[in-house]
Amino acid sequence: MNATELKETLMTYKNNNFQMDESISISELTTAMLREIGNVDPELRDELIYSSFSQLILEDSYSDGELKRILTTCMDTDHLFYKIGEIGKDSVFTRSFSSLIIAMILLVNLQKNFLASNDIEQISVSLLKYLDQEQDIRGLVHAKGWAHSIAHVADALDELVKQPNLSIENAENVFTAIFNKMAFNKDYFHYEEDERMANPVIAMLQRGFSESMVCEKIAELANELKQNFSTGDQAYFVYRANIKQFLRSLYFHLETIEKNVEVRNSIKQALEGINQPYYQM
Repeated sequence: MNATELKETLMTYKNNNFQMDESISISELTTAMLREIGNVDPELRDELIYSSFSQLILEDSYSDGELKRILTTCMDTDHLFYKIGEIGKDSVFTRSFSSLIIAMILLVNLQKNFLASNDIEQISVSLLKYLDQEQDIRGLVHAKGWAHSIAHVADALDELVKQPNLSIENAENVFTAIFNKMAFNKDYFHYEEDERMANPVIAMLQRGFSESMVCEKIAELANELKQNFSTGDQAYFVYRANIKQFLRSLYFHLETIEKNVEVRNSIKQALEGINQPYYQM
C-alpha cells in the first residue's frame, strides 16, 4: 500500500465514522501508517494517520502483543530516532509523530496494564534520550503542518509519569530531563511548548513527587541566571527566556489548580530574583 492508496483508505475510514471495511487488513494498514507516519502531507500525517491510530488503539483493535510491536517500532532508529540531530529537515515529522503514538499506547496501558516494569523503563530511557538529542524545535511548518517535536514528546512524558510502575529513579530522571530541555539555548520555544512540558511536572507533583527536589532545582537555575544576567552571550539570553517562560507556565498552572504552594512560592521567588535588574531600571 503506497502513500496515495493509504490516504484514500484512511479518508474512507474517517468518512465512515471510523468503521473499518472488513476487506481491509489492519496489519497491512498499520505497516503502511508506520511507514508514512512522517509524511510531509499534513492531512495524511496529522488528520488521517494520527487520528486513525488513535481510534484503532483506543477501540482495542490491537492485541497487547500488537501494541507492543507498534511501540517497539515507534522507538526504533527509523522512527523516534530517525536522523536524530537534523535541524530544519523533514525527518522531524517522523520523530515527532512517533512520540505521539508512544503517548497513546501509554495512555491505554493505564487501563489495560499490559506493559511490565522493564517495558516502562525502556520507554523512559528512549524518550529521555530522544528529548536530549532532539534539536529541531520548529512548531508549525509552512505547507507541511505541525512538527512540534517538544510538545509531542511532552505529551508522551505526561503519560509516562502517570504509569504506576515507573520507578522513583526514572521519575527523577524525567524531571531532570524536562528542566534541562526547557533550558534550551539554541532557539526560542514559540509554540507553547512550555505549557505542554509543565503538564508532566504537575502530574508528577500530584503523584507525590518531591516538592523539595523541584524547589532545589528552581533555586539552582535562578542563582545561575542571576549571576550571569549581564552576559552578552546570545545563547544565554535564549536560555534565560526559555526557562522564565517555562517557570511562568508552571506557576500559573499550579495556581489555577491551587496546588503545591511551596513550589509556587519557590517559582515566584526565583522569577523575582532573575528579573531584579529590570525592576531597578
